Amino acid sequence: MKITRRIHSCVEISDGDTTVVLDPGGFGTPDNLAEVDAVLITHIHPDHVDADALTAARATNPELRIYGPEGLRELIDADYNVVADGDTFSLGSLNVEVRETPHEKIINSKELPENLGYLFNDTVLHPGDSMAAIPDMEVVLVPISGPWLRMLMVDEYLAAHRPKRFIGVHDGVDNDNGLTLRGGLLRQLAKDHGVEYLPLKPGESVEV
Repeated sequence: MKITRRIHSCVEISDGDTTVVLDPGGFGTPDNLAEVDAVLITHIHPDHVDADALTAARATNPELRIYGPEGLRELIDADYNVVADGDTFSLGSLNVEVRETPHEKIINSKELPENLGYLFNDTVLHPGDSMAAIPDMEVVLVPISGPWLRMLMVDEYLAAHRPKRFIGVHDGVDNDNGLTLRGGLLRQLAKDHGVEYLPLKPGESVEV
């Protein structure tokens, strides 16, 4: 599998002739959104789903498959595949398992949507806005910034679950100073816990 970082939590995963995009959100969507085989949405916060861009992509490519939680109906005027915890489906050579875990709390008064994680070929996990736990994963796309997150959460997550490798996502709110500071801390955490940090910038890729 090839993993390409896009913007914020948006990630492209390809295997053979199959390409999927996860969480193309309001901070910026990939130029090839209408050309991929499928789009997967973890939850309906606007930084994870750009409803206008997704609707336009489906209009351009009626064969584009969309997967997401029930609440996505509130945002897009297009048919899509509603998925929930425990569901499995295949996209070409990609086998996908849906894992629901609660969205991390932001503030006490803010209601939170259903949050779905997606596990690809038992190898790569995108947890949405959750520090979802599957011990000893090959690669986890770990949230590293946001209004609900402290770096201590990343520290504790790596200590408890020890993925072999991790890629930081959900950093679209950081400026250059924050990205530099956070990158240094992530490299230190990787050293502390004996895991590999893959510091992908938007547009960069890695094969796993």
